[in-house]
Amino acid sequence: MHIEIADRAGLDRAEALVSLLRRPHLDRVTVTLPGLDATERERTAATIRRLFNDCGCDWGALALVTAVAGVLMIGPSGGRAVAAAGLGCLAAAVAGKLLGLSWSRRRLLHRLRALRAVS
Repeated sequence: MHIEIADRAGLDRAEALVSLLRRPHLDRVTVTLPGLDATERERTAATIRRLFNDCGCDWGALALVTAVAGVLMIGPSGGRAVAAAGLGCLAAAVAGKLLGLSWSRRRLLHRLRALRAVS
């Protein structure tokens, strides 16, 4: 998918696509707002594309590694404790992923709204 941000209508269209779990994958973003020079346009387009395509996996992986390290330090023993620790690690990974998606969504909306001042 490709989005072009050339005016306020383009900003509105881009902002309407921003969601927590259903953001489209963008192959290309073009920013041609008149208040930005060429370097700022390219940097802004790259940032918007990266934030749209962020899946939250980095945060999820960090949360999972942290949870596993915590489990290994505590060292649960027995079948139920290991199962509970595994579920806890899974929950940490899911929570981390959702936090990562939420953070990138917030940054994306902030960036798009900041562009309104330029347009």
